[in-house]
Amino acid sequence: MDKFVYYYDWQADIAPRIPGLQQADQGFTAAYTGLINLLDGSQVFVKCAMDENSAHWTRKEIKAYKILQEAGYDYMPRLLAVNADETAFAIQAMLGYDFTPSWSDDKLHAIMRARKDLKALRYLFEADTDFSMRKVVGVQNRWPELHSETVLSRANDVLMRSQGITVTPAMVARCNELMQVWHVRQDTLVHDDLRADNFAYDPQTRTGKLIDWTWLCVGDDALDIASLCVSVARSGYDVYDKYPSLFDEQAIVSTLGYWLEVLGTSDGQLTDVRQSQAANVRFCYDLLATRTQLTV
Repeated sequence: MDKFVYYYDWQADIAPRIPGLQQADQGFTAAYTGLINLLDGSQVFVKCAMDENSAHWTRKEIKAYKILQEAGYDYMPRLLAVNADETAFAIQAMLGYDFTPSWSDDKLHAIMRARKDLKALRYLFEADTDFSMRKVVGVQNRWPELHSETVLSRANDVLMRSQGITVTPAMVARCNELMQVWHVRQDTLVHDDLRADNFAYDPQTRTGKLIDWTWLCVGDDALDIASLCVSVARSGYDVYDKYPSLFDEQAIVSTLGYWLEVLGTSDGQLTDVRQSQAANVRFCYDLLATRTQLTV
């Protein structure tokens, strides 16, 4: 029996209001999300799985919310209600918070504080295989797959149409060689999807709350920072100029390889998601071009 104490009853308070849901932008899984208005006048954010894959991630996210909330973790919305089979849940609506892709010193410091407190809770998750990095994005080096002419050609086709660049086979070989002596660490509790639209920031208190916990795992701290910094820097905030110690060559090469392989195994269509992924590749490529010899 679920002993977690919920603020609302799903069947009585949430389910009858689902038809009036104000749907939000779709994420990377087939989940139905948005705000609903409750009879007490408040609003809550609801996520409902739409297929088996999204149901798996929804159950994991619910588990993460429960464990973190019971541990007193402050940098997340409160879990308010869950349906019987844990394929849908409601959380505190982050009304009035800033989700825009604009960064400042205060906002960056706020998300770093959230990371620091999260790392201290690794012991709550390290024995649960649902929170293994292998279950989330994997730990393998993606560069060997890019030796395939088909994969690299498709990635370059998307890159050329979206960003006007290509990655040479020689660069693939150099990056793959570098990755042979670097291994993903699995020793830090990380959110693993840190970006502005997953961080509800309050400029008045200079604190924020992380959302979208589906990729929470015991993973690699350097990779978590690298993906955050790529997102932050793409917004125009020069995080590596202000905080040069955050630059990690191997983590950026690994991140670049990940997104290149995603493009190379995609259908090649220039959707908004693909454009964003290609922009990640372009940023990592340019960063390495200015700081290393890998792109020569």
